[in-house]
Amino acid sequence: MFTSGEFERINIEYKKKQNERRKKLKMIWGILLSITISLILLFIFLFPNQFQNEDTVWILPSYGGMALAVTLIGYLITIKYISEKPFFEYLYPEIYQQLNMNEGLYLQYQSYEKKNKELNLSGGLFTRGASVVSRRHVKGVADNQIRFDVYDTTMTTSSGNSQQIHFDGTYIVIHQDVHTKVQVRSNGSPKLKGIKFDRKEEIEEMRVFKEKETDLNNLDFSYIRFMKDLNEKPQYKRVYLSIVQDEVHIALWHKKHPARKQKAVTLETINNIYNVFYNEYKFIHEVIAIDSY
Repeated sequence: MFTSGEFERINIEYKKKQNERRKKLKMIWGILLSITISLILLFIFLFPNQFQNEDTVWILPSYGGMALAVTLIGYLITIKYISEKPFFEYLYPEIYQQLNMNEGLYLQYQSYEKKNKELNLSGGLFTRGASVVSRRHVKGVADNQIRFDVYDTTMTTSSGNSQQIHFDGTYIVIHQDVHTKVQVRSNGSPKLKGIKFDRKEEIEEMRVFKEKETDLNNLDFSYIRFMKDLNEKPQYKRVYLSIVQDEVHIALWHKKHPARKQKAVTLETINNIYNVFYNEYKFIHEVIAIDSY
């Protein structure tokens, strides 16, 4: 946890980075607003009689007015805009550094990491064509030397002007071989290439899929009970589990993500996020322990 003195040091630098980000966005929108105004004035100069003709009188107010409104609103929003980047690029690394020091951990943090599509393909929880955006990636080793990865990620597909969100939350990969293949889901069906699944209709509370022509075993039922308990917790919108060769994948879609950008950064705020990250670490140990029941 942070002391008030530690928070003051971090908060000064955090505000500096927010101001730098805000200044950059303000400049961009200011340029766009200036260009829009210049084009409108140029259009009036080049076509001075446009407002006297019923066929053209509507063109500038409609298109020019729309462009002016968009750029003006964009510019005004930047005045008090809070960017998420300083959270993930500065504040969260500071919190993980404190967590490592206080708890004796060796967590490695990276923000906005590229090329994370493989985690979706190997887990088979969501459509294989989804684009994967990772804001936060944490690597670590549990007490029993089992490696894990934690991602704050969004998976989407786009079609024309529409975008579908398949997942938005915390995605955990535990590199552990538990000698079974099963999926437990709030909704949907497996998207894992190379393995065929049958749905186990006798499990009513969750959608459970087992590798084709195999039966649920005691270990599977332990994971099913664990996921049922998670699904009933009020902070989650949906939960997903996929156990594949050498990996356990768990995806937690929060109703309100506890580690996204905050309206205000206070000592209480960063200590709450500290607890979120530490609880993720403890949660991973709970999942690992299921295999020992």
